[in-house]
Amino acid sequence: MGFIAELFTGILDVLKDVLSALLGIIPKVISFLLWILSGIIILPCVFIAGTLYPKWVDWGEKGF
Repeated sequence: MGFIAELFTGILDVLKDVLSALLGIIPKVISFLLWILSGIIILPCVFIAGTLYPKWVDWGEKGF
């Protein structure tokens, strides 16, 4: 019976270590994903503002 208790205690210790490692990594992964999401949103806006908007102004001044 002592062997089974030691086995479960060892497994529980390993699971605690794995969980603590995951809790250390999860905020970094979430931060990285938010940076990617903001890049996906911001970069096309910068492209539109820098490239297409001046063309729209020129088209508006020249007319069709």
